[in-house]
This record gives sequence, structure tokens and C-alpha cells, in this order.
Amino acid sequence: MPRILYAEWPRGPGAEELEELLGRSYSLEEYVERVRPIVEDVRRRGYEAAREYSERFDGVGLEDPRLGREEMSQALDALPSRAVEALERAVEALRRYHSSTLPPEAGAPGARLRWHPVERVGVYAPGGLHPYPSTVVHTVVPARVAGCRRVVVASPPCRSGCGGSPVHPAVLAAAYLAGADAVYALGGAQAVAALAYGAEPVEKVDMVVGPGSPYVQAAKLLVSSVVGVDMIAGPTELAVVADESADPVQVALDMLAEAEHGPLSLSLLATPSRGLAEEVYRILRREAAGEIGGLAVAVTPGLGEALELVSRMAPEHLVAYLRDPGPLLEARPPAGLVSLGVPPALLDYAYGPSHVLPTGGAARWRGGLGVYTFLRPVAYAEPGLGEEYAEAAAELARLEGFTRHARSIEYYAGRLERGGGR
Repeated sequence: MPRILYAEWPRGPGAEELEELLGRSYSLEEYVERVRPIVEDVRRRGYEAAREYSERFDGVGLEDPRLGREEMSQALDALPSRAVEALERAVEALRRYHSSTLPPEAGAPGARLRWHPVERVGVYAPGGLHPYPSTVVHTVVPARVAGCRRVVVASPPCRSGCGGSPVHPAVLAAAYLAGADAVYALGGAQAVAALAYGAEPVEKVDMVVGPGSPYVQAAKLLVSSVVGVDMIAGPTELAVVADESADPVQVALDMLAEAEHGPLSLSLLATPSRGLAEEVYRILRREAAGEIGGLAVAVTPGLGEALELVSRMAPEHLVAYLRDPGPLLEARPPAGLVSLGVPPALLDYAYGPSHVLPTGGAARWRGGLGVYTFLRPVAYAEPGLGEEYAEAAAELARLEGFTRHARSIEYYAGRLERGGGR
């Protein structure tokens, strides 16, 4: 049975072990060195190299990995109607949410801030033991809402169990419904490199987004000087902050759902209620099995300490089961996504914000994937801007030793005074 830590934080039994668990580091250094030759080889030799690595690692190396809109649409017939309806509902919900978050044009007289979409986006949708159509929806939809001109998806080729389709039908159906232009049956570091550098027939993109294995994340890190990336993600995390009003079964199920992602994931309950902590601990001990992630239950002196603990974790997911969420809203603990009484698993699939979120404490300085990920803020200076500031600007230019800057500013101001306008 997986080990489940029970601690009294900050100074009771198990507290030091809990600190060690929360302070664990996740390094990609080893993976970067492993994938560096792959990325470089694909950069030099293009798709020929990518196909060779695909055959080596995935057992499939297609001459042409590209599937267009027609091939995607055919996958709808391969899925049960209920699965198609669920995908349609998820696409609709995410489109509605992300459309509501589009930023308005802003600025002051003479200068405006406008938002331009990234032109070409490549989405990585993990494969492996299971297909991840939800990831396709949670990445392609916000890119489309942002106005990206081209959105393509790369996903590992299907070796078996896909009815002859090069990519799992669920992934193709999700890509079609979400609005992707093409899907490439290509996975791993070789897919990231092909998207970043272009490897005909894999088109070059301006940004690569999406979750994936450490090898995929390492490849994203290596190409991040060539294309934009959304984030470098690590193992998934969940923190639950709850009081005595919480349902212990729901809390335990949330934690087990997060732990289901694998042995590197981490789920924490922080609560001032000893009764809740003990009941959740009992349920976890009864239900936890298999290759699941770390599970920890922490009893704190009060709600303030519970909020302090989850703030130190800065988790990917934070769920609150509190009679009064006011203190949490006031504390604003760093987290990729905060759900008030809503199971994070629901948000992972069928509603609202994207499930591509910062991990490893990165929630302290960034948020999750959304329309902003695919938008570039561009400032526009308009005719006549800065006439009243020209004298100060020229003086500052001379202070820094840039006399030609000063002359340019003064000439511009003189033209305005003479009625030269633009």
C-alpha cells in the first residue's frame, strides 16, 4: 500500500517529513541531456530524423504523419455518441469561458495597448497508455478564441487498439471539434523539435504548448529560444484546505484523483479539524492502491496556518471546502487554479479554465494556460504623442549620453510646433 503521511504542522509529529516532501525539487537536467541529440538531429535532418526516432521509441514511423480536417471528422464515427456529446459540451463550455476573458484594448491619450494573436501554434497532446482528448480541448480552444491563424496538434502514433487510425480516434475527434487545422502522428521530443524548427510535412510554428513527459518538457526547454512555450511543467499537485464542514469522502476522492496521475504527483490536505483529518486519513488508507502519487494529511492549529501551508506549496490545484471562504479569498494563496467547493477533476475535463497549469511552485509568478498565452501585447504610439514631454525626454537622453536621441526628439517637437504634424 502507498505510504500516506499524517502530520501535525508546523511543529508536531511528521512536520519535518512534510517539509521535506513539499520542498522536493524536480530537475529536468538529466532529461535535457538525453533529448539534446534528438532535438539537434531533427533540426539538421528534418522529418527523416523525426520518423526514425518515432519508429525507435513508439514503434511507428509514418512516411506522412499529417491528418487533415477530413481525417479528423471521420474519427467522430469511431467513438460512442455519448463520448462525442461529452466532447462537444466540453468545447462549448471552454469556448464560452475563454471568450469572456479576452482582454480589451486599453491605453491613455496618444498611446494604446492592442492584443495580437500568435500566428501559428503547435499543441502537444500526450499519448502513452491512454489518449488525452481533454488536453486537446483545453489547449486548442483558447488558442482559437485568441484568434491564432493556424493551430496544429502533435500526438504519439497509435501502435494498436485504434482501429487502424494513426492517432487515437478520441484525440482526432477532439481536435476536429476544437478547431485544429491538422494533427500529426508524432510524439516525444522529436515532435516538439519538428514543430519548433519545421520538418516537412510538419509545419513550423511560433509557439509550442501542452503537457507531456519529462522528455517532452526538456525538449520544450531546449527550443524555447526559437519558439515560445507555455510553461515547463512537472508532476501534478493538489492542495485541499478544509474545515469541519467538509465531506471527508469528497476530500479523499479529490486527493486520490490527483494521485492517479502517477507516483510523482502529490496531494495534500491542510485542515484545522482533527476529526476531518483522521477520517480522510482512514479513507485514504483504505482506498489507496497501486502506482499512485504521494498523499499527505496535515492538521494545523487554525485556518491561518492551513492557508500558510498551502501558500508555501503554491500548488497547481487548490480546492477549498470551507464554510466561509472569505479568509482564503483575502489571503490569495498562490495556485494555478482555485476551486471553491468544486472538485478539480470536473475542471480537468468539462468546464471553464484550462487544465494546463503551473507546477513546482511556479504558481507564485505565473498563471495557467488561457487566451493570454496566445496573445502578444503591442503598444501603439499615435500621431502627436509626447509633445509636452519632448523637453524632458531630450534632457534624459543627454543625461545618458545619447545626443542623437536628443536631436531626434527635438526635431520631432520642432516639426509639431511648425505644424509639420506627422
